[in-house]
Amino acid sequence: MRRGQRFSALILCLTLFLCSPINVFAETSLEVFGVGAIEEDNLAKAEQSALSDAFSKALLLVALRYVPNTSSFDLAGILPDYMASRGMQDIIQYQINSRIRQYDILALSVDIKLDEESLRDWLYSRTLTVPYELRPKVLLMISSYGPGEEDLHEWWNMKGKKTYSSFETELSGDLMQLGESVLEVPRKTRSILGGTREDIEIAEASGADLLLSGTITYTPVLDTLYECSIDLNLIDIDTSTLLGSWSVSHRGDFALDTMNSIMSDEVIKPIRSRIAHKMLSSSPVVMKKILCIEGIREYVTYQAFINALRSMDSMVSTQITGIKGHTICHNIRIKGSLFDIMENLKREQITEADILVEDETAYIRIIDK
Repeated sequence: MRRGQRFSALILCLTLFLCSPINVFAETSLEVFGVGAIEEDNLAKAEQSALSDAFSKALLLVALRYVPNTSSFDLAGILPDYMASRGMQDIIQYQINSRIRQYDILALSVDIKLDEESLRDWLYSRTLTVPYELRPKVLLMISSYGPGEEDLHEWWNMKGKKTYSSFETELSGDLMQLGESVLEVPRKTRSILGGTREDIEIAEASGADLLLSGTITYTPVLDTLYECSIDLNLIDIDTSTLLGSWSVSHRGDFALDTMNSIMSDEVIKPIRSRIAHKMLSSSPVVMKKILCIEGIREYVTYQAFINALRSMDSMVSTQITGIKGHTICHNIRIKGSLFDIMENLKREQITEADILVEDETAYIRIIDK
């Protein structure tokens, strides 16, 4: 009985002191066309395929509003991951305006209203919204040994016209195609001595924010077979700190261009991940997540959790979205990792509770003593 009274008092307190207007959906309405193949005269299945196609196109159209042209290629490659993880969650409502069947194809005209906030946060968190001009400028200084024992390419030690090596050209081209800002070879440099950090001075003088340095070697093994090995480091110019290191080795008898492409494909994703991490750490993106606190019996305990969260620099706001039984759910806006925030909350040791993170939602389950 006392517990029921305490919880009723808690609800009253929440109503008076904590409830704030829930964010209105960032709604977008648009008309799109979807198509689906008709197999074995199954119109219902074809319609579902056409609807799925229409939803995918709607999300792509909205995403392109936030993503600059320099990142559109990258967007096309990873947007299916977002669609697969979200399903229909972003669709507020839809209406089929027309159905047209032509041979074995069903075409639908669909009015779709969707909530774009989750998609926008997802794009921000992957730095796809940052235009080319504002991305960190990367300079490549990768020593190339071979093919052939006496062949060495280091553009910073070259006389006359300086050019990237064949591997640097491949990697820089791939990075630029994905929207990264890669500097051209500086026209004027002074030679550096091996083992010094004058490479950072050259990078700084060229206006680089990040330096991608290291080596690539092509070592003959047998006849046309050779081994290609790379060791790369990504360095923050401002702090001279190492952001990431990668070592990859492959054997083959491929043409040089093919091997360079293979090696670039091996390292480009982790390199871009560290570039994105650098941007996010410099200017953290605000993202919306969900927090549910379960097993609430006393207002004091609940408020202690909320106060602890609000005291964290990475917390921007908390808003109650629903109360059911002894569970209260919230929309929270955060900078950085939801997992890290919950780990910090555990250290507060407010009361015995299970704290876990699943996808975009954090759960605090207070253990009843």
